[in-house]
Amino acid sequence: MCPGGVRRPVSTDADGSEPAGLSPDEAFAALGDETRMGILRALGDAREPLAFSELRDRVGMRDSGQFNYHLDRLVGHFVSRSEDGYELRRAGERVVEAVLSGAVTQAPELGPTGVDRPCPYCGAGIEVRYREEELTLFCPECAGLYGERVGPEDHGLLGTLFLPPAGVEGRDPGELLEAAYTWGGLATMSAVDGVCPRCSAAVEESVEVCEDHDPGEGVCGACGGRYAASVRFRCTNCIYDRGGAFGVRFLTNTDLLAFLTARGDSPFGAPPRSVFGTAMDYEEEVRSTEPFEARFTFTAGGDALALTVGEDLSVVEVSEETGPGAATE
Repeated sequence: MCPGGVRRPVSTDADGSEPAGLSPDEAFAALGDETRMGILRALGDAREPLAFSELRDRVGMRDSGQFNYHLDRLVGHFVSRSEDGYELRRAGERVVEAVLSGAVTQAPELGPTGVDRPCPYCGAGIEVRYREEELTLFCPECAGLYGERVGPEDHGLLGTLFLPPAGVEGRDPGELLEAAYTWGGLATMSAVDGVCPRCSAAVEESVEVCEDHDPGEGVCGACGGRYAASVRFRCTNCIYDRGGAFGVRFLTNTDLLAFLTARGDSPFGAPPRSVFGTAMDYEEEVRSTEPFEARFTFTAGGDALALTVGEDLSVVEVSEETGPGAATE
């Protein structure tokens, strides 16, 4: 049973055979036809297997021979055939999902727009911009998170969230930001736990530390960031490659999640009342680079939680302070 979904049988053809693999060239050649994409869309809309004649009617093709030719190009990898009719295999579902997400067909854009969210570092109202599946966040007042001034307005970069084009439809800028934090947060959580959110292969992580870090009252002149330690996630199979402040690595830490949710913060959604927001605003103490050891202190509701990370990047010490004196030690 898929979480929140429906139970689907293992897809095999009438003779019991499993789908054969395709090379990338073969796969794209099979999909490179309007009729075949129409077949996949029709099966994706169906709630049950479709007989040959019903499927042909839904696609709107009169020539039975031509339709059968195109259908045969899909059967075996993208479509299964049984006594009940034709239905999508998982590979076919993935194609339909990609099309409906807009990832391969749409390119909506949203120019710099103010939203009712404060910059976590200076409190000014932030702005967002969407294009090429990226929602970029800016602060018009401070240097942001990375110290990089971008755009004609020379605003401080706060970061980038990823969202397929379908996420833009029907949402105002504030709702778009909420959706991007939820989508991006879940993807980052997957990467943190070592699973690529794009292809599900293993993810390798690495840490970089600015040896001459001096953020002063803003960002460091040497590395351009607010924090000395940064983390990077690279997929061992596909091109997924993301990096950011080390705090994002705690998005799945049960101690931090328990600490924050007990104080009313949501695991998902936009800052400031979210785990994602807290994981980007913390106190950092890098104690050693070789081997790596650092202490990260998060605050919420006047209380503080400190997580100490050791050489293998696992948490080796947890300490919590409550009440008025719960500042960083």
